[in-house]
Amino acid sequence: MSARDFSRLVRGATGFLGAYPQIVPVHVGDYFDQNDEGVLVKLGNVLDWPGWRDAVPVESEPVPGSETYYDGCRRVTDVGAGAKAAIPAAPGVSVQATASLTFTRESGFALAYEGATRTRVREIPPVQRRIKELARTGGWNERWILVVEVIEAESATLVVSRESGSSVDLKANTDLPEPLKDVAIADARLGWSASNWRGSGYTSLCAKGTPLFHCVKVRRGLFGRLTTEILGPEDLADVFTDDPFE
Repeated sequence: MSARDFSRLVRGATGFLGAYPQIVPVHVGDYFDQNDEGVLVKLGNVLDWPGWRDAVPVESEPVPGSETYYDGCRRVTDVGAGAKAAIPAAPGVSVQATASLTFTRESGFALAYEGATRTRVREIPPVQRRIKELARTGGWNERWILVVEVIEAESATLVVSRESGSSVDLKANTDLPEPLKDVAIADARLGWSASNWRGSGYTSLCAKGTPLFHCVKVRRGLFGRLTTEILGPEDLADVFTDDPFE
């Protein structure tokens, strides 16, 4: 699988790009190159550059509740032997819950998070104009992408298949206060662990991280326009894209 394929699948399901692997921290203002597989390689943060932090306001807000997304993945949840009668479990009754994930394609995923904060650049056009000026002086590379929005979660779970037909079991020992199908795989209180990988894949369970982000990048083949033309706001919208692989 490639980080590029995974990120595009996540975008189709969430509207955001997927950070892979999610344990790599991503912050607003980070700028990256990427390798041939689409894995981000951090170069720095533009907000550390003189004048940028004051000129580019950033705002944050909490994301209430939790979210779970699947693509190319089927989830079947069950409990340990002898516990089926306890759904939902009585208070104080502990049973073992198992969420079995089966993947129907390479780069299929299950992604969940809770306790999240959304942080973003307040206005994108001023950032694009700054990139334009940097390009004219040789201070910006056409391969680079700039992160302008992130979802940072206190607890995020990501499971990705590296080949079609893979599967894995996620197990938790917990009291079940709600229907089993609603047990959140990003709930760190449930003590999730992964076992029985069949095929191959990547697993990160209930870790603090940045599962989702938005970025801006110069469209492929249009970098020359930044260095040679005076562009208005409409032209900037045509030159820049929010797809890092375009």
